[in-house]
Amino acid sequence: MNASPEPDRLAKRRANLKKLVNARSIAFVGGRQAASAISYCKAIGFEGDVWAVNPKQTEVDGVPCFHSVKDLPSVPDATWVAVSTERTIETIADLNAMGAPSAVVYTAGFSETGDGELERQLIDAAGDMAVVGPNCIGVVNYLDGVPIALTPGLGVERPDHGVALIAQSGTIIGNMVFSERSLPISHLFSMGNQSVTEIADAVDVLADDPRVDAILLYIEGLRDASSFAQAATRSFNHGKPLIALKAGVSEMGRELALTHTGSLAGSPELYDALFDRLGIIKADTFPELLEMSKLFAHNGVPQGNRLLVETCSGTDSGYCADLAERHGVDLPALSEPVRQAVAEVIPTIATASNPLDVTMEQWGDRLAQAKSLVTMLAEPADAAALVINFPSRGDTTSYDPAAEAMLDVKAATDLPCYVITNLPEGAPDWMRTMLAEHGIITLQGMEDAFACIGKGARYVTERDALAAVGGPETRLLSCSPLEAIGSLSEAESKSRLGAFGLPVPESALCNTAGDAVRAARAMGLPVVVKGHGEELAHKSELGAVAVNLGDEKAVHDAATAILALQGIEQVLVDAMVTDAVAEIIVGIKRDATLGMGLMLGSGGILTELMRDTMTLLLPTTPEAIGVALGRLRGYQLLTGFRDRPAGDVEALIAAVSSVAAFAEAHVATLQELDINPIMVRPEGKGVMAVDALVRMGKPQT
Repeated sequence: MNASPEPDRLAKRRANLKKLVNARSIAFVGGRQAASAISYCKAIGFEGDVWAVNPKQTEVDGVPCFHSVKDLPSVPDATWVAVSTERTIETIADLNAMGAPSAVVYTAGFSETGDGELERQLIDAAGDMAVVGPNCIGVVNYLDGVPIALTPGLGVERPDHGVALIAQSGTIIGNMVFSERSLPISHLFSMGNQSVTEIADAVDVLADDPRVDAILLYIEGLRDASSFAQAATRSFNHGKPLIALKAGVSEMGRELALTHTGSLAGSPELYDALFDRLGIIKADTFPELLEMSKLFAHNGVPQGNRLLVETCSGTDSGYCADLAERHGVDLPALSEPVRQAVAEVIPTIATASNPLDVTMEQWGDRLAQAKSLVTMLAEPADAAALVINFPSRGDTTSYDPAAEAMLDVKAATDLPCYVITNLPEGAPDWMRTMLAEHGIITLQGMEDAFACIGKGARYVTERDALAAVGGPETRLLSCSPLEAIGSLSEAESKSRLGAFGLPVPESALCNTAGDAVRAARAMGLPVVVKGHGEELAHKSELGAVAVNLGDEKAVHDAATAILALQGIEQVLVDAMVTDAVAEIIVGIKRDATLGMGLMLGSGGILTELMRDTMTLLLPTTPEAIGVALGRLRGYQLLTGFRDRPAGDVEALIAAVSSVAAFAEAHVATLQELDINPIMVRPEGKGVMAVDALVRMGKPQT
């Protein structure tokens, strides 16, 4: 994990970043790109001082030029820099010497090209300045009309509230602005390489602005996860949700993130764990990120997951049901009184249900469509939706009344109301604008709509749960990279873990088949016989494991066969667990940015087949471990599946907690840990870790 700046320096940089966001004077250093950026100030109506700096020109976009930043009439609040890498470093050093608070570096060619030395020089030149970039398109404060960014193409609208987007990618910034989503935008931060100022700093600056409804994050990688956790918690405490889209979840994506902005993308599972820990909503696609933000920008987050839906198609109703199940949205069945009332106001060929297909007989009749959904509102719910298809061009006369019907529905309820279009493009601007003016959210595309409603409802539940325990946990373990020094043997691994309270079976290390028989006789049959040695993993694949050996001849034969395998000189005899109701795998993964992750999953041979895992960041708590276990698909095996005995979940949580304690105690040297599996016995009988592998390391030199 990268070291956080000293508290005083961090506080100064964030105060300086606030000056950038609210700049009243901006200097632009460069030529063609500076001219474009200056034209943006004019287009948006920036009311402060604008200065141009270019030693080779007399003016840039009509603004007289100064030869150097040292010649400016006063110290600028912010400076836009678009010159060569060498001149960029010189300019930042000059600004720092002048006491300038901030700069945006458009220039590329630093760490994203592999040149870490140039970036280190830039960092040294910046001192306490808030420098955004390099390799970025800039920062825009739309609310106050302050653009320090490349082009007026990023928009000149100035809403009184909106959502902020913080992204390392300039293209993602542009995509948000160019999208046809009727989404008010408060700020844009293009962070680029995050050499000096990081995503966490931008989050911190926006956290206490009441005009910012939510903060959207496009993350390729974090430089300082602890600083990010603290900023995210500050945003949480101010009631400002964070919605994140993580790039680099594939191997190729992680490689491209490194070449794009010089960011180490990190494990997607660990980032998911970080988001869960901090109460951050995770978006899976960019359109979902935008649609989710509408719920917060227009005060439309459902307080629960019960949704009433009206359609005019049996196909749409069926698809709604499929999507609702997929995304955790409850479509409550209508109670008999409500069902009868609805039946009286819909066509006779329609069926009173939820979702409600009013059929084409009612389509285009504003009053009739509104009455049907308003009547449904007698059923307890958390939100109401009308699903429509709408032409993106041409004559919409016959379609308009369907959208307008939602105005009457909204007038009859305080619940969030959505118009959901079948496809993203089926929502013309006039319709989105008209609905938004009445507090109705247009969700574009059924898949994204249901994903956002489900995630919005879960956010409310998880936010309240975090608030009940005092807010998110911000502590993360600091994990510097290690040089691998090898694996401990299974016997040594289990011995060390057992010292921290992990239950392990009675065992004996044997040199001969006769020793194995005597050990089995002493501990009682049946037993397991395994090959033993350091660096010996995946023993089953090598034929070095024999289980359920119920007599001495079987033990002797198994030990003899295993000892005959190349490279195996000893066998481990373990008492066998015969009454397990489930197997759980536990692992520890080290990450230089995010610390240590604790992985839980369905164990045994199903581990790689099911991919049924959950990950927590350390340190963690028994309560968090219990929640994570409950999210596994295999958890139902622990609750008495199909009349099987329930598992000892309490003992399992204690065992996993002991593994977490071991990892924290060995944070300086633990490279990786795998326990596959922990055998979960019936309730009251405990658990047993029957196989373990610990890999250690030493600090890199």
